[in-house]
Amino acid sequence: MSTAAFAAQCAVLGLRTVRTIDQLNAAYRPLILQWHPDRHHGQAGHAIALVRATAINEAYAFLSAALERQRTARASASPVAPRESRPASHDGFPDASVLEIFVKPSTVISVGYNGATADLFVKYIGHRIYRYMGVPPTAFEALLLASSTPEFVRVHIDRQYTYEVLKRPT
Repeated sequence: MSTAAFAAQCAVLGLRTVRTIDQLNAAYRPLILQWHPDRHHGQAGHAIALVRATAINEAYAFLSAALERQRTARASASPVAPRESRPASHDGFPDASVLEIFVKPSTVISVGYNGATADLFVKYIGHRIYRYMGVPPTAFEALLLASSTPEFVRVHIDRQYTYEVLKRPT
Protein backbone atom coordinates (compact mmCIF):
# COMPACT_ATOMS: atom_id res chain seq x y z
CA MET A 1 0.00 0.00 0.00
CA SER A 2 1.36 3.36 -0.99
CA THR A 3 1.65 5.96 1.73
CA ALA A 4 0.66 8.62 -0.80
CA ALA A 5 -2.50 6.70 -1.77
CA PHE A 6 -3.41 6.25 1.90
CA ALA A 7 -2.88 9.98 2.56
CA ALA A 8 -4.91 10.91 -0.53
CA GLN A 9 -7.86 8.77 0.57
CA CYS A 10 -7.64 10.21 4.09
CA ALA A 11 -7.78 13.71 2.57
CA VAL A 12 -11.04 12.86 0.76
CA LEU A 13 -12.58 12.30 4.20
CA GLY A 14 -10.91 15.38 5.68
CA LEU A 15 -8.42 13.36 7.73
CA ARG A 16 -4.66 13.63 8.08
CA THR A 17 -4.49 9.95 9.00
CA VAL A 18 -6.72 7.25 10.45
CA ARG A 19 -5.82 4.49 12.85
CA THR A 20 -9.15 2.90 13.83
CA ILE A 21 -12.44 1.99 12.21
CA ASP A 22 -14.18 4.25 14.74
CA GLN A 23 -12.15 7.25 13.52
CA LEU A 24 -12.95 6.28 9.94
CA ASN A 25 -16.67 5.98 10.63
CA ALA A 26 -16.71 9.31 12.50
CA ALA A 27 -15.31 11.08 9.43
CA TYR A 28 -17.33 9.09 6.86
CA ARG A 29 -20.87 9.32 8.26
CA PRO A 30 -21.36 13.12 8.28
CA LEU A 31 -19.78 13.49 4.84
CA ILE A 32 -21.92 10.81 3.21
CA LEU A 33 -25.02 12.31 4.82
CA GLN A 34 -24.06 15.73 3.47
CA TRP A 35 -23.24 14.56 -0.07
CA HIS A 36 -25.75 11.73 -0.58
CA PRO A 37 -27.25 12.29 -4.06
CA ASP A 38 -30.83 11.85 -2.80
CA ARG A 39 -30.38 14.97 -0.69
CA HIS A 40 -29.58 16.91 -3.88
CA HIS A 41 -32.18 15.29 -6.18
CA GLY A 42 -33.54 17.77 -8.71
CA GLN A 43 -30.97 20.41 -7.75
CA ALA A 44 -28.20 21.86 -9.89
CA GLY A 45 -25.61 20.28 -7.59
CA HIS A 46 -26.90 16.71 -8.00
CA ALA A 47 -24.10 15.67 -10.37
CA ILE A 48 -21.48 17.14 -8.06
CA ALA A 49 -23.03 15.35 -5.08
CA LEU A 50 -22.95 12.05 -6.97
CA VAL A 51 -19.25 12.46 -7.80
CA ARG A 52 -18.43 13.55 -4.24
CA ALA A 53 -20.42 10.69 -2.64
CA THR A 54 -18.72 8.17 -4.94
CA ALA A 55 -15.30 9.52 -3.93
CA ILE A 56 -16.27 9.36 -0.25
CA ASN A 57 -17.40 5.73 -0.64
CA GLU A 58 -14.24 4.78 -2.52
CA ALA A 59 -12.08 6.39 0.17
CA TYR A 60 -14.02 4.56 2.88
CA ALA A 61 -13.65 1.20 1.10
CA PHE A 62 -9.92 1.78 0.51
CA LEU A 63 -9.22 2.87 4.10
CA SER A 64 -11.37 0.19 5.75
CA ALA A 65 -9.57 -2.47 3.70
CA ALA A 66 -6.19 -0.96 4.68
CA LEU A 67 -7.17 -0.91 8.36
CA GLU A 68 -8.36 -4.52 8.08
CA ARG A 69 -5.04 -5.55 6.51
CA GLN A 70 -3.17 -3.81 9.34
CA ARG A 71 -5.37 -5.51 11.95
CA THR A 72 -4.88 -8.89 10.29
CA ALA A 73 -1.11 -8.38 10.10
CA ARG A 74 -0.97 -7.48 13.81
CA ALA A 75 -3.20 -10.45 14.70
CA SER A 76 -1.08 -12.91 12.70
CA ALA A 77 2.04 -11.66 14.49
CA SER A 78 0.35 -12.33 17.81
CA PRO A 79 0.13 -15.83 19.32
CA VAL A 80 -3.63 -15.40 19.79
CA ALA A 81 -5.83 -16.56 16.88
CA PRO A 82 -7.51 -13.65 15.06
CA ARG A 83 -11.26 -13.19 15.37
CA GLU A 84 -13.43 -13.59 12.31
CA SER A 85 -13.54 -10.28 10.49
CA ARG A 86 -15.89 -8.42 8.19
CA PRO A 87 -15.40 -9.10 4.51
CA ALA A 88 -13.10 -6.49 3.00
CA SER A 89 -14.80 -6.48 -0.41
CA HIS A 90 -18.18 -4.87 -0.94
CA ASP A 91 -20.06 -5.69 -4.11
CA GLY A 92 -22.80 -3.07 -4.08
CA PHE A 93 -26.54 -3.43 -4.57
CA PRO A 94 -28.46 -4.92 -7.51
CA ASP A 95 -29.90 -1.46 -8.30
CA ALA A 96 -26.93 0.40 -9.81
CA SER A 97 -28.54 3.78 -9.04
CA VAL A 98 -28.32 3.12 -5.29
CA LEU A 99 -25.29 4.50 -3.49
CA GLU A 100 -23.96 2.02 -0.94
CA ILE A 101 -23.35 3.58 2.49
CA PHE A 102 -21.16 1.58 4.83
CA VAL A 103 -22.25 1.48 8.47
CA LYS A 104 -20.52 0.80 11.77
CA PRO A 105 -19.22 -2.76 11.99
CA SER A 106 -22.12 -4.98 12.98
CA THR A 107 -24.28 -7.63 11.34
CA VAL A 108 -25.18 -4.96 8.76
CA ILE A 109 -22.41 -4.06 6.30
CA SER A 110 -24.13 -1.30 4.36
CA VAL A 111 -27.40 0.38 3.46
CA GLY A 112 -28.63 2.20 0.38
CA TYR A 113 -31.71 4.11 -0.67
CA ASN A 114 -33.37 4.86 -3.99
CA GLY A 115 -35.39 8.04 -3.49
CA ALA A 116 -37.21 7.64 -6.81
CA THR A 117 -38.67 4.24 -5.90
CA ALA A 118 -38.55 4.57 -2.06
CA ASP A 119 -36.60 1.29 -1.85
CA LEU A 120 -34.25 0.73 1.08
CA PHE A 121 -31.46 -1.83 0.64
CA VAL A 122 -29.79 -3.47 3.63
CA LYS A 123 -26.75 -5.74 3.20
CA TYR A 124 -25.86 -8.12 6.01
CA ILE A 125 -22.63 -9.98 6.68
CA GLY A 126 -22.58 -12.87 4.22
CA HIS A 127 -23.87 -10.42 1.58
CA ARG A 128 -27.55 -11.28 2.08
CA ILE A 129 -29.40 -8.23 0.73
CA TYR A 130 -32.93 -7.17 1.63
CA ARG A 131 -34.96 -4.64 -0.36
CA TYR A 132 -37.65 -2.88 1.66
CA MET A 133 -40.32 -1.19 -0.44
CA GLY A 134 -42.18 2.07 0.23
CA VAL A 135 -39.73 3.39 2.82
CA PRO A 136 -39.99 7.19 3.15
CA PRO A 137 -36.80 9.28 3.02
CA THR A 138 -37.31 10.32 6.65
CA ALA A 139 -37.01 6.67 7.76
CA PHE A 140 -33.78 6.31 5.75
CA GLU A 141 -32.30 9.44 7.32
CA ALA A 142 -33.29 8.20 10.79
CA LEU A 143 -31.59 4.89 10.00
CA LEU A 144 -28.35 6.69 9.09
CA LEU A 145 -28.44 8.59 12.38
CA ALA A 146 -29.35 5.57 14.53
CA SER A 147 -26.83 4.40 17.11
CA SER A 148 -27.47 0.76 16.16
CA THR A 149 -28.27 0.02 12.52
CA PRO A 150 -29.39 -3.61 13.10
CA GLU A 151 -31.63 -2.59 16.01
CA PHE A 152 -33.20 0.25 14.01
CA VAL A 153 -33.89 -2.10 11.08
CA ARG A 154 -35.38 -4.73 13.40
CA VAL A 155 -37.68 -2.31 15.24
CA HIS A 156 -38.56 0.32 12.63
CA ILE A 157 -38.10 -1.28 9.21
CA ASP A 158 -38.66 -5.06 9.36
CA ARG A 159 -42.07 -4.74 10.96
CA GLN A 160 -43.25 -1.77 8.92
CA TYR A 161 -42.40 -2.43 5.28
CA THR A 162 -42.74 -5.20 2.73
CA TYR A 163 -39.41 -6.73 1.77
CA GLU A 164 -37.77 -9.29 -0.47
CA VAL A 165 -34.43 -11.07 -0.22
CA LEU A 166 -32.36 -10.23 -3.30
CA LYS A 167 -29.17 -12.17 -2.77
CA ARG A 168 -28.29 -15.09 -0.55
CA PRO A 169 -24.81 -15.89 0.72
CA THR A 170 -22.81 -18.16 -1.59
